[in-house]
Amino acid sequence: MSPAKRAAAPKPEPPWKRAEAGRYRSSDERFTISSEGPSRWFITDEQELDELGLARTVGPYDTLDDAKAAADDRRGTVPAASPLADRSAKGGKAEEGRGAAARPKPPPEPKPKPAPPPPKTWLDKLEDEDRDAARRARRLISALEDEGIADADALVRRDVLGGQPVVAARLLARDILEAIGDSSKPQTVIDAVTEVLGSSKARRGLPGWKLVERDGPTDEPRTIRLVPSDLKDAADREL
Repeated sequence: MSPAKRAAAPKPEPPWKRAEAGRYRSSDERFTISSEGPSRWFITDEQELDELGLARTVGPYDTLDDAKAAADDRRGTVPAASPLADRSAKGGKAEEGRGAAARPKPPPEPKPKPAPPPPKTWLDKLEDEDRDAARRARRLISALEDEGIADADALVRRDVLGGQPVVAARLLARDILEAIGDSSKPQTVIDAVTEVLGSSKARRGLPGWKLVERDGPTDEPRTIRLVPSDLKDAADREL
């Protein structure tokens, strides 16, 4: 292959390129030289920042060649740090912090007031004074409700706090009414009442009753066994 046909070597890139009239750019994109009038050429260094954090501009220079030479001299030195570099970094955070602090905070939502505790029932108060009595009272209420008695709580309260056999009396009355039913015969009523008085039904968890002698000859109370014939005898003797 003849030397004439050999590929030509690439031309070296010129150190400066004309960007537009009165404006030149270095091949490494670091410097820009611009004219602001006769004998007024300025260099802008993109790698060095001024006090405002902008690309530093130096000059003026009398000719374009003087400005190019000055730019080449600057290329051989390390770009000076901007005096505001540290302050800008710190200031940015401070400004950010101040901006966050300056934003008005929404007023805190009022905390809901806690609901007042429910008033203590008589069972709660009894629990504070006597746990065993309160436990027995609750069992009585539950057993009466199982018997279908609607005012169980009130009955047990009168029984426990009043010290009277109110529960047993209610059960006795119910049994008598159940035994009498719709009967219109006096003797039938007497027999039914006598039977109820003489023997209490056994109810789980509830008290019963029996007739006992009061002021008898002994210290131990004696159970009274009342049967229908006793009532008949009493009636016959009174005639």
